Amino acid sequence: MDQDYKAHFKVHCAEIKEWEKIHVVGSLPVLGEWNPRKSFPLIKSDYEEDTFYAVVSVPGTVKEFQFRYLRVMYLDPSENSLCEPIMVLSKWETLNNPRSCLIGVESMDFIARENVIDEFGSYGGRKQISDGWILNDKESVVYFRIHGEALKFFAKSYQNREYRLKVEPFDVRYSEIDGEDVVSLPTPELPCFSNTDLSVLTRDDPIFGDQYFNGSVFRNDMDYLVFRTRTVNLQNLAFRIEFYHKEKRCALSYVLPSSMSGTHGATVSPVIGLSSAPVGHINVNYMIVKRSQYAEKNPEVDSMRETFGRYWRKRNRMLQIGHRGMGSSYTKSIDHRENTIFSLNEAARRGADYVELDVQLTKDLKTVVYHDFHLLVTVAGRDSPSSTPTAGGENKSLHEIAIKDLTLAQLKLLHFEHISRANGTAPDSPVTLSVTPSKNETDELHVPFPSLAQVLRNVDENVGLNIEIKYPMYMKDGSHECEGYFEQNKFVDIILAEVAENAGNRRIVFSCFEPDICTMITKKQHKYPVSFLVVGATNRYMPFQDIRSDCSKIAANFAAGCELLGVNFHSEELLNDRNPIEIAEKYGLVKFVWGDDLNSKDIQKHFKEEMNVDGLIFDRIGEDEVMKQNVFVVENHNRSSLFARSQHNSRSPSMSRRCMSVVE
Repeated sequence: MDQDYKAHFKVHCAEIKEWEKIHVVGSLPVLGEWNPRKSFPLIKSDYEEDTFYAVVSVPGTVKEFQFRYLRVMYLDPSENSLCEPIMVLSKWETLNNPRSCLIGVESMDFIARENVIDEFGSYGGRKQISDGWILNDKESVVYFRIHGEALKFFAKSYQNREYRLKVEPFDVRYSEIDGEDVVSLPTPELPCFSNTDLSVLTRDDPIFGDQYFNGSVFRNDMDYLVFRTRTVNLQNLAFRIEFYHKEKRCALSYVLPSSMSGTHGATVSPVIGLSSAPVGHINVNYMIVKRSQYAEKNPEVDSMRETFGRYWRKRNRMLQIGHRGMGSSYTKSIDHRENTIFSLNEAARRGADYVELDVQLTKDLKTVVYHDFHLLVTVAGRDSPSSTPTAGGENKSLHEIAIKDLTLAQLKLLHFEHISRANGTAPDSPVTLSVTPSKNETDELHVPFPSLAQVLRNVDENVGLNIEIKYPMYMKDGSHECEGYFEQNKFVDIILAEVAENAGNRRIVFSCFEPDICTMITKKQHKYPVSFLVVGATNRYMPFQDIRSDCSKIAANFAAGCELLGVNFHSEELLNDRNPIEIAEKYGLVKFVWGDDLNSKDIQKHFKEEMNVDGLIFDRIGEDEVMKQNVFVVENHNRSSLFARSQHNSRSPSMSRRCMSVVE
């Protein structure tokens, strides 16, 4: 009978908070088999500062195991006397490959790693630590955004001052507001909330971190503050906003649970001065992220075995990404209808490394791949001034309707034309504006409105997918792209569930113009990366009202602060100002570029050679070029060839292992 090993774990973590603990998770049953909820707790050393250790038994039959360290905290919902504290994931090691122990080789007298001290987040010459995602049904992450003209004072003594703001959470069950302050009542040992951390998007360092004891400077129309708090009892969580002037607290404001209607919106709270009288008010935008309602049906969502949320392999070759497949067929002279399985596969056949596609939801909550929020539905009727005679002599009228107001069956049944016919942006060139398929477009590959599941099942598995999630936003002129849209958590959960069920091992990158959707995706899962789409300074499009989407420098800071993979920059702004690229490079963000400028080969060359971007998203990919294979097919072929040669020449199995690790 094989003798058990004793595996030692010791890790130093200088950044750990006093209320946090260190756990280890890994491939062994004793380490939870990658389930963070079953991870093994380490003990804090009494002799070495910020150092934690544990010893576990490993069966003698085990030759190798993998593991990662994580930082956790426990929060107490305090709903009743039987309620147990809930483990919340603060930070974890997110290098793509986990730590590894060849226990048979590394042990002496059946004791392994006895004198090894790991550094949290660092191994293999690299370091990467990420925020945890939402692990529990009762857990939520609350975001406060204070920006624009958020402060207004009507008391003259409070006007024309510079203030510093600090946000402090409290539990309304164990606190009472006495005059201008919150008085704590007897509380449970553990709170139901975490500390509130801060990201300042308008400063040089946008990474979330601890607040200063006297808050951070906020000036109307100059600063952009984002506060973040985790909680396991949302209905009893409230916030105190403290105002400081010249190092002294001079006013307070409160955001109570009743102030937040829904999971996304804005609230206006009175500001109370030292005399307990109102002196002004503050506008706060909020977002509440909840655990994916489909997570329990897919256990892999919480597995820590692998993560691609911030993984990107740098290549000498710039990736080519097919825009809506072969391109925008309703506004340009493109031979293949955009956002169809055929168009996506045609781009893949012509050598696209990724293809970009747009996803939204119908009225009956079905995914459809289509770009615009609205369509023109054709209705036959009597003669009228707005009627248009058809080739058959009958009259038809066009009525604008949102895809969110149509069921999938209606999309398949009714006759539609492209929205550009109504808004005056239809091109002069002879392109088809009929969204309804022709008599020749009868198979699943050519028809519009394929589901995301159909795309995942039928598009060439060797091509990556850039899934742009379409969520409407306010424009700078005050208009809205599509009023009355779906609640954000529900909307994102449906799309993530369909991807989880049908994606397999596909390469997928999510993107979205709505920054809060990008944040939400990273808090609901960690397998797939997210890239933030930004318009930036433009004369071609109506700008967004949200400055995060309207300014590429702010966009890069936002992506860095929220630990996104990267940014999809607009070519128009970068051709005039390359500073956003430098910010992205500072924080190791992946740089994609989209825009009509990229239809020029010279502009493509400029972005590749002068700005060293990682990928371009453009129309007509592979046209007028020699047919080529995409980068992943080439890499897989090279990997297979190298492995075959190593197997032929190797003298021991270990040589093939080393060769494989080199090409990875």
